[in-house]
Amino acid sequence: MDVHDPNELPPPPGALDETLRDGRFGMVFQPIVDLRKRTIFAYEALVRPHLHPSPPSLIADAAAQGRLGLLGRTLRQAAIDGCPEAPLFINIRPDELLEHYLVQTDDPIFNHGRDVFLELTESVPLARLDLCSQMLQEIQSRGVHLVVDDLGSGYSNLRYLADLKPRVVKLDRELVTGLRPGTRRFTLVRGLVNLCNDLDALVVAECIETQEELSAAIEAGCHLGQGYVLARPELPPPESKWPL
Repeated sequence: MDVHDPNELPPPPGALDETLRDGRFGMVFQPIVDLRKRTIFAYEALVRPHLHPSPPSLIADAAAQGRLGLLGRTLRQAAIDGCPEAPLFINIRPDELLEHYLVQTDDPIFNHGRDVFLELTESVPLARLDLCSQMLQEIQSRGVHLVVDDLGSGYSNLRYLADLKPRVVKLDRELVTGLRPGTRRFTLVRGLVNLCNDLDALVVAECIETQEELSAAIEAGCHLGQGYVLARPELPPPESKWPL
C-alpha cells in the first residue's frame, strides 16, 4: 500500500484525462509469499503513474473529479493484463463500491482465470458499512475474495473482520516493523493470528524488511508474507528472493 506524502506537488492540469485516455501509468507486481511452503501465493498489483507524483495523488485526483470508479476499473484491467497467470491482490477504495462498477458482470475481476483478492485500502465509514457489506457479499458470492488491510490499527478493522468475513487480512505495518519474539507486540500478533485462524482468515505480515522480522512473523504463525526482504515490486512479476 502506498502512503500519501502531504508535501508532494499537485498533478498538472489534465493529468487524469491523459492517464485514462492514453494509459499514462504502469503496473508493477509484488509477490505475497506462503511462509510455510516458501512459494508465491499471489501478486499485489501496484500502480505507478507517469503524470501524477504518486499513486495516492492519482487516487485523490480521480476522487475529486468523481471518476474514481472509472479509474479503478481501468487499473483492474491493467493489473489482469499485466499478470494473467497468477492470483492477484487488487486494491480498491470504499467509494468505488458506491459507483457500482465492481458489481457489473463485465468487470475485469470476473474474467481473470485465477483467484482475485480485493483489498480494501481505506476504512469504510461505519455509517456506510451495511451498504458496503451488501455489495461486498455480492462480489464474494461470485468467487472473488476480500482482503482487509491494517488489522490491529483500530476498532473499525476488527469490526470488518467480524462483519465482512474476509478470506485474508493484512496486519498493520506498525505491528510488523521491528517485530521480535519475547515482546508484548509479538504476543499481540500471535493472538491476532490465532483469532484469524478461528475465523478462517489467512494473515499477511506486510512490509517485512529484515530477516529478523521475517523469522518473527513465521514464529508468530503468520501464513503469508510481503516485503522487500522477499521481493520488490517489479515488472514483469518477479520471483520471490527467499532469504538464505
